[in-house]
Amino acid sequence: MQYTVPHYYKKFHCLAKDCPATCCAGWQIQIDPASLRRYALAKGPLGSRLKNEIVWSEKRFRQYGGRCAFLNEDNLCDLYLEGGGEKAFCRTCRTYPRHIEEFEGLREISLSLSCPAAAELILGCREPVRFLHAENPRKNETYPEFDFLLFTKLADARSLMIDILQNREHSIKVRMAAVLSLAHDLQERIDRNALFDADSLFERYSSPRLWTWFSDRLRLLGKKAAKSGQNTRRDETLGSLFVILNQMEVLQPDWKAYLRESRAALWEAEAASPEADPDLQVQEDSFREIFTDITAEQLMIYFIFTYFCGAVYSRNAYGKMKFSFAGTVLIRELARARFLLSLKKSAADGANRTPVQKIPGECPAESPEKCPVLLTDAACRYAREVEHSDFNKYKMEKLLGNETKFSLENLFSLL
Repeated sequence: MQYTVPHYYKKFHCLAKDCPATCCAGWQIQIDPASLRRYALAKGPLGSRLKNEIVWSEKRFRQYGGRCAFLNEDNLCDLYLEGGGEKAFCRTCRTYPRHIEEFEGLREISLSLSCPAAAELILGCREPVRFLHAENPRKNETYPEFDFLLFTKLADARSLMIDILQNREHSIKVRMAAVLSLAHDLQERIDRNALFDADSLFERYSSPRLWTWFSDRLRLLGKKAAKSGQNTRRDETLGSLFVILNQMEVLQPDWKAYLRESRAALWEAEAASPEADPDLQVQEDSFREIFTDITAEQLMIYFIFTYFCGAVYSRNAYGKMKFSFAGTVLIRELARARFLLSLKKSAADGANRTPVQKIPGECPAESPEKCPVLLTDAACRYAREVEHSDFNKYKMEKLLGNETKFSLENLFSLL
């Protein structure tokens, strides 16, 4: 069995009681069959508590006020404290925030963006992500219907996408446009059962001419938007992305209010005129110090590494890429909304400051590895709502398949 992890994987440490968003609250914790049998046989005071605090018919821990029954007042786990450490955990608690994608003979393990400590590692990483590989020859398996040819081409495409995204000699806009188009073109070959042509496609996207072609294309689209005197396509496409979020299953009780407040802040900013408010460009420049090109790069690679090769089961590589692209854009816009709200609050509080001054949660220059709080919060909230619901992931991918709303050029406008 082969294993692949990002290089920062082993740096993860649980924040325990200091975590700003404990994983033991806000969602149901399902118990795997082996752990359930073990809990049923437990003796003593802990065994009695387990029998009372598990909803056996639903195979989950009870919750009180949205908190796991074993989460104590200090935000620590009584099951861990009284049961002898991690060995007392069920599979869900033992694994999180690790996310495992399963393929024939391969396990790809990432850290979930929904965990604040993991998000800090992912978003605070300034160097290009490297992927580490290991092997356990004693473990082997076969998947009778696994399409190994398709998986190989998806893996090759993903490697090329990561190389493109990590080429920091070019703007992140060009890099994101290129990988989005690569997935689009690969999907055409998947649909035509023409995977034999994938290698020539990869060669074309490995050419130095790639950068000039996409730079020129984005420049032309920018000129069209400027000539029309408005950015209607961008606003409509972004609005359509937020509509998708509003149609999803709600996991956190404050999610809808968070979305409404964020969208209102963005609408207000969109309606403002640079002539009427000369600070708009200054604010945008200040936000770019928070959500940098490296931030976008790390988010795109996080999503692509985690989900793209899953297209071996759905045959929807372009859908996986759209999901990755949409996640990066939506986290950026949620962070932008919190940034704007922070500025508005500062103004309301009468703070003697300008938009270019540091705001609470912004990354201090002397600590470049420390990620802005407003950014990690936006990423965690998004991931908790979207990534931790199979229904939401499926629905987002399906709705992003609407080519009228989410065509290549419409998605390019979000860059």
